[in-house]
Amino acid sequence: MSSTFGWLDQDDSQRAAMTEVIKLFQDESSVDELGIGPIRDSFSNTLFPGTSVLHTRVRYLLFIPWLVKDVARRGLPLDRARAELRSGEVRLIRALLAGGMKSGVIGSQAQDRLKTMPSQVYWPALQRFDIVTWDRSVQGHLRRAGSTVQTLRDLVEGDVDHGGPDLGIDPSLPPAPEAWLKECTFDLTSSEAAYLQEVFARLPGGSLLSWLAPRAHDATGDTVWEIPCAAELPQSLADRVDQARRLHHAWYGAPVLYNLMLAELADRDDLVDGFRVELETWESELQDSATFDGWDRTAFWSLVREQNPRLRGATHIFVERWFALVESGQHGSADAQRLLRERELRLKGKRARLQYAQARQTWTPGAGMGRLGYRWGVAKAFLADVAEGLQLAAPQPAEAVL
Repeated sequence: MSSTFGWLDQDDSQRAAMTEVIKLFQDESSVDELGIGPIRDSFSNTLFPGTSVLHTRVRYLLFIPWLVKDVARRGLPLDRARAELRSGEVRLIRALLAGGMKSGVIGSQAQDRLKTMPSQVYWPALQRFDIVTWDRSVQGHLRRAGSTVQTLRDLVEGDVDHGGPDLGIDPSLPPAPEAWLKECTFDLTSSEAAYLQEVFARLPGGSLLSWLAPRAHDATGDTVWEIPCAAELPQSLADRVDQARRLHHAWYGAPVLYNLMLAELADRDDLVDGFRVELETWESELQDSATFDGWDRTAFWSLVREQNPRLRGATHIFVERWFALVESGQHGSADAQRLLRERELRLKGKRARLQYAQARQTWTPGAGMGRLGYRWGVAKAFLADVAEGLQLAAPQPAEAVL
């Protein structure tokens, strides 16, 4: 059985969302076999709003508005404006490759054959960060900008320069470097880094991304709860981070057990022992991390529903039952196995691997066992780029006088 995704050309936010779904299946840390993605994403969105698993490097938050602004100011008809933007994005790919960028370049292989352009990938973030100030798709943005410029031209003779009408781009955006579409890198200048630091810091809602923005050099550690400045977090943020930490530990046993059950059904003795060892390791982790000690799960669910009021009741019940089994030491019991079997059947129907032998042919051992990271890797990379750019503006220590 095969399936295809159909794009809505007029809605880039939907296009980006569906592209993200596709990438989730390619990203081991995000594969969601048992349907807890809405809970995971409620933490990802509250901690790191605007980020996406599709994102690579933070300078795209400047590249795209530079390109859009350059096209928009010319007041072109929509079809030509779209073609010019695409041409600019292809030139950007080649400029990054010419600058020696070997990873993080969106479309490095496809280049002019690329279908989902960087502008579509980053557009929702640009709107979330108020770098793009109009609530429209890329296409809608170009249409409005073109109409605005053309109207002004009808009133005033001559072309409209960069200082002309509102083009829906933050006026504080730093200017693009000279000849950047011939050769460029992901390295931020000091002014670009300062701008993006302010963009993140001004995010509403008290996110971890906004709190870390002035502390970009502290955006290190394998998890969000291991950042060097964790002890300085305000209480509301500390509570969210702690709830994310507990979910990270408490949930992991479910996909491990799911894979163990599949290995046993498939008579894969070569895998069974490995998954059993992984379960034992996880059991020790639960003790070491004190996951259930003093865990206020009422507060946990309140936080989840605050971010995702549409969370399905069945998902809430399933995860809470798993938590209860784990807390009581019954995570390997027949009840736990029945819980996972029924959950998968409800989600997938005839594609449920635990229920149907034919469906198990699509099983990749370890499916869904990526740890919940809440897009910390993306946010950390963004902040690392900002911190490095800010160092360019920091005063250098004077040389010692001999």
